[in-house]
Amino acid sequence: MKTFRKILVTNDDGIDAPGLRVAEAVAAELADEVWTVAPEHDQSGVGQGISLHTPLRVYHHGERRFAVSGTPADCVMFALAEWFAEEAPDLVLSGVNCGANLSDSVMYSGTVGAVLAAAHLGLPGIALSQAFVGDREAIDYTPTERHSAALIRELWAAGADRDGYQRACWNLNFPDRPVAELRGSRFTRQFGGGIAGLRKVHGTDGRGLTYHWLSFERRPGSIEHPQSDVVALRDGFVSVMPLQPTRCDDALADHYWEQGERPLP
Repeated sequence: MKTFRKILVTNDDGIDAPGLRVAEAVAAELADEVWTVAPEHDQSGVGQGISLHTPLRVYHHGERRFAVSGTPADCVMFALAEWFAEEAPDLVLSGVNCGANLSDSVMYSGTVGAVLAAAHLGLPGIALSQAFVGDREAIDYTPTERHSAALIRELWAAGADRDGYQRACWNLNFPDRPVAELRGSRFTRQFGGGIAGLRKVHGTDGRGLTYHWLSFERRPGSIEHPQSDVVALRDGFVSVMPLQPTRCDDALADHYWEQGERPLP
C-alpha cells in the first residue's frame, strides 16, 4: 500500500533535468498519483521568489506533467490553484537537485524555496539534493534514488501531530558516495561560514554595454560543527534538516515581548 494519495513534484533545475526523473520515480514509490509541475528552465538560486512582473505560461509535457515559465515557488502555487483547488496533495517533493544545498546556500536554493512555499500554504514539503564532486553531467543519483522513499516514510510517521497533520518541512542532502559506503542519516542544523566573500566578473556585450556576473568565494573546510549538514555529508551520512517557513527569531521576539511596549526613542 502506498503511503500517500497524491504527491506534487517540482524542482529548480527545470523540466528536463535528470534529477527530476529521479524524484518522480521516488514519488511513484510513495503515492498512487504523481503530478509534476516544474520550471520550464533552470531556476537555481531564486530561493522562494515568485514572478510578479511577468505572466506565467504553462506547457504540457505528458500525463499530469507540466512546465511553468516561472520559479519553483510559482510552480507550487500555480499547481495548487489550477489542479489542487479542491483537494491538496499530501506532500510536495522538490528535487532531486543537481548538487547539495547546504549551509549558506540553503536560503538561496530554489529547491528548498519550493518546499518553504508549500509550508507557507500549510502543506508538508521535502527537498532532495544529491551532492557531487567533478562533472555535473555524470552525477550518480543512486544514493538519493535508493534511500529517499524509506527516509520520507520514516519522517512522515514520526512527524505527525496528534491530529495527524504534518507540520514540518525537510531538507535532505545525500553524499557523493557509493551506496555501500553510506553510514546512515544524521539530523543536522544550518551553520554559516562557508562564504568568504563575493566575486564579480564583468565583460562587454556585442553592443559595447557592460554586464556583470556575481558569485560567492567559498571557504572550503571552514564549517566543522559536528551538527552541521556539511560535516554530515563529509562523514558519509545523509543530512536530514528540519526547516521552518518563517524567518522570525522567536526566542529573541519572546525576550522583548516580556519587556512590554516601549516609547519611541
